[in-house]
Amino acid sequence: MNQDYRWFRQDEIVRSCITANAFFSSLQGFETSTEDEQYSSLKEEIDELNKKLNLDQALYIAQVKRSIYGKAGFEIIRGSDGLPVELLSLQSDQLKPDLDENWKLTGYTYKGKEGFYEPDEVLYFTNLQLESDRLGLSDVEPVRSICQARHELLRENFPEIVRTIWAPYVILKADTSGLPRSEAEAALDDLAEIARAGKSLAVNESVEATVVDITPDIASLNHMLDKLEQSIIGAFQTPRFLLGKPIENRATAFAELETYVRGVVNKNQRYLKREVEHQLFDPWTRVIQELGENAPLPVHVRLVWNPVRAMDIYNMADAAAKLYGSYGQGLLGEHKDKLWELMGWDPSELEAEA
Repeated sequence: MNQDYRWFRQDEIVRSCITANAFFSSLQGFETSTEDEQYSSLKEEIDELNKKLNLDQALYIAQVKRSIYGKAGFEIIRGSDGLPVELLSLQSDQLKPDLDENWKLTGYTYKGKEGFYEPDEVLYFTNLQLESDRLGLSDVEPVRSICQARHELLRENFPEIVRTIWAPYVILKADTSGLPRSEAEAALDDLAEIARAGKSLAVNESVEATVVDITPDIASLNHMLDKLEQSIIGAFQTPRFLLGKPIENRATAFAELETYVRGVVNKNQRYLKREVEHQLFDPWTRVIQELGENAPLPVHVRLVWNPVRAMDIYNMADAAAKLYGSYGQGLLGEHKDKLWELMGWDPSELEAEA
């Protein structure tokens, strides 16, 4: 499994940050517009294509995958009229752009087959592309070691601490003189297994037990865990209260959201807008208007995102949190799926986390 995808699946903080960023960057909805009203029929046709392809959901998936892998691609399946009928999500780690000596795109390698796709057969996105190689960078890569440390704390160290508190370490000294070697080893193994389980035991042999008092520094471990979580959240620049983390006050939350919308969300939306217009809307316009490949476009169809207002996000999240409560003791009770519906998220993701 790709290691960045692994942490997206296994670390709940990483997944929450990526999906929250993708949600606010793509699922707020968008409209299309043209510079000239005489092309209203063109706009309507493109709106129908957007609806047929479920483009907003495709952009959500693209944002999630380009954040994980640094790139995302969809095969554009076309009908007999040359217009798309489906966008098929491709395995990002198996997709690689083919470039000639002049850095011009000549196609795409997929699953090791060079030139598997022509340039216009794939809707392609990158994340933080710094070079002309059309390969982006993963947002998960900088926090891999942090995820590993957090994973060891939660999945290995804390269960061991719980066992230590519940059933302390015991050193058993048993007299096995007179027993064959195999029986002596089996007897010691049985004693160790019973002691590990924290059960009472009774034997008719000479056994001495010494309890080792080990008091783990749980407060320091919790502090370390909080620091690791903050490092991951900071790397994705996701507001803490969107992830259920406590905040100092309303002013701090609003400041975080304002920075988040103007920074992370607007940056992602600008990039997605330009790629959709260039890779989809312009080619669709040529087909609908029956224009040649090199003919100038008479009009450009633009993607216009619905505005994302920080105060609206804060008020909705604040209201949802109060209805749910810290541990499901609010009006919504234990119905966490209703909380997700209020925020506009997909409740089916709760099943995936479970």
